[in-house]
Amino acid sequence: MTTDAPKIAGFGFSSGDASPDLSDLPDILARIEDTGATHCELNLARYELIVNRRILPEKAEKLARICAARNLRYTVHGALAVNFMDEANLPLHRDVFAAMLELTGIVGASILVHHAAVIPAAPVQEIDRLHAIERNTLGMFAERAQRLGVRIGVETLFVEKDDMYTADPFRLANEIEAIGHPNVVGTLDFSHAFIMTQFRGLDFKAAVRRFADVAGHVHVHDSFGRPRYIRGHSVGEDVAYGMGDLHLPPGLGAIPWMEILPPLPFKSGTVLNVELRRRHFSEMPHLADFMRQLVQRANTIESDAI
Repeated sequence: MTTDAPKIAGFGFSSGDASPDLSDLPDILARIEDTGATHCELNLARYELIVNRRILPEKAEKLARICAARNLRYTVHGALAVNFMDEANLPLHRDVFAAMLELTGIVGASILVHHAAVIPAAPVQEIDRLHAIERNTLGMFAERAQRLGVRIGVETLFVEKDDMYTADPFRLANEIEAIGHPNVVGTLDFSHAFIMTQFRGLDFKAAVRRFADVAGHVHVHDSFGRPRYIRGHSVGEDVAYGMGDLHLPPGLGAIPWMEILPPLPFKSGTVLNVELRRRHFSEMPHLADFMRQLVQRANTIESDAI
């Protein structure tokens, strides 16, 4: 039995480090479309569309035209620096996020990926207080997102030092559920969750199963779940040691994709986005075949369960 709205709506690739003047974006989108991907994730913060918290309207319109010229649907990755637990700078973070949310609507994207907060470690009571600020801020933006037809996807992150804090997947799932708004969902980044659970001594598979309850977006890239205890002098050295958030093509790391991803209970309309770095763009056609199999298996399992 099938459904009209499959659990997985499609798969895509990130646009990578496109030029701020957008000159190479048409070619990048064409390359992604040629793989048969359904989506592209735009890293809007790299395009310098916002200056001092204000959108450049002509440049935003140019981006919208470029996107509309391709047979792709879009998701958006917001500014990495936005941090709703950074109380001292909260007004700035809110303004930048508001502009990113508006841009997401302008390009017709379905989701704005937002990084969960990373802050210096603090006593439990202070962590709880700052999480309340984060929840309230996301709840405030949820209504605006709903009017734009956009989901906010709060992404699983990681830390590699004991003096830093971010919510592990279990805690972050609880935070999203506490917001209680359909337009605030989770973005499950498998590599981030892998590193975080290994660093904290948690069960990786149990963590992704729990977070999948709130997830409406997925980032697919591989690693070995090994925090960077040794600092490599280049990406190649980190890869050689198998340490850190490597953004490897799926299958090159240690995440058991076909085993763990298809049965997860994602929200309807979830997109599986492959976060590749430019150095791996040549592997897109091969990875597109893998992603099609992954989407098909996930939706088949969902249909069989109905």
